[in-house]
Amino acid sequence: MLFQKFQQFMYGRYGGDLFNLVLLGAGLLLSLLGGLLFWPLTLAADALYIYALFRMFSKNIPARQREYYAFLKVWNPLVGWCKLQRQKWSLRKTYKYFKCPNCKQQLRAPRGRGNIEVTCQRCHNVFRTKT
Repeated sequence: MLFQKFQQFMYGRYGGDLFNLVLLGAGLLLSLLGGLLFWPLTLAADALYIYALFRMFSKNIPARQREYYAFLKVWNPLVGWCKLQRQKWSLRKTYKYFKCPNCKQQLRAPRGRGNIEVTCQRCHNVFRTKT
């Protein structure tokens, strides 16, 4: 019964998304740091909580979607970079990573091959590198 009332209340409202989760996580982190180090950080955490609730209960869905897409323009490259760094670290003994001097495409080659000639898959630039 209570769940149905909440469903009726949320009908036509924006709800939650990844941006709200990041806001809540950042608020939690600031709250913990504020409790340990500097108390005004807890005020910033409270502001993030209030903003996340505002976004969740908002009926202006196009505005919330614009905010979310702007957030994704920053978030997706950051997540992609972190995944690449984790992959580079896990394969550091078997592959050497380098960039194409022409288009800056990230490439990799097996280690221990000496000087090799590499053809970039994106721009078809041919260059030599040591692995």
